[in-house]
Amino acid sequence: MKNSDYKVLITTSGTGSRLGDLTKNTNKVLVLINNKPIIYYLLKSYPIDVSVVITLGYLGSQVKEFLVKNFPKRKFEFAIVDNYEGPGSSLGYSLLQAKEHLQCPFIYQACDTIVVDPIPQPDHNWIGGYVADWPKSDLILDQYRTHTVNNGKIVILNEKGIKAFDSVHIGLDGIHDYQSFWKNLEDIYKADWLNSGLSEVHVLENMIKQGTDFQWMPFPVWLDTGNPSALEKTRNFLKAVEL
Repeated sequence: MKNSDYKVLITTSGTGSRLGDLTKNTNKVLVLINNKPIIYYLLKSYPIDVSVVITLGYLGSQVKEFLVKNFPKRKFEFAIVDNYEGPGSSLGYSLLQAKEHLQCPFIYQACDTIVVDPIPQPDHNWIGGYVADWPKSDLILDQYRTHTVNNGKIVILNEKGIKAFDSVHIGLDGIHDYQSFWKNLEDIYKADWLNSGLSEVHVLENMIKQGTDFQWMPFPVWLDTGNPSALEKTRNFLKAVEL
């Protein structure tokens, strides 16, 4: 697959409320990690000639201005999210606003997820999962969706609180069957448009139930930036790596 055959989707439209005062006047992807904004670490994972679709909502002008000014060699496409908080807002709704830009295979990366290992192209369907020595992990595992894997494929996207699992869902997915993805998302949103928790997970679940295969893509390092304690750990990890 050529780099021009797929795109990357990063959603920056949410308010980042879990980060508290850090996002009071700053979009969550512009919060600094060792003097670099979070989105810098996301973009560095992808070749310079891959188009990146960015959803803009909360303080969206900040994000667009920063990207255009600081990454002049990258091709960005911007999707405006008019409803990013309140009734009808959700990650699923934000994803739908980017549909017209993503009529091709694409990678979805949550804006609070950083990985340091190579990210594969979406030349097949895959779902990224964080693998670790769970008994020694300090993660509060009950707050995460998880995966059950069989023969290298994700067969179940578990609800939060499941004790037996193979990896944690990190919001990093390769979508090769993009037409099925959008059809499922539209159907789910129409049926439950007030569900503020609607996300790409619900779409992946439907596709798996319909018989679509998703390869398990394990990542040994996952850096979460979605809450203050995780952000601090990420800062410490990257500081040590970058020294």
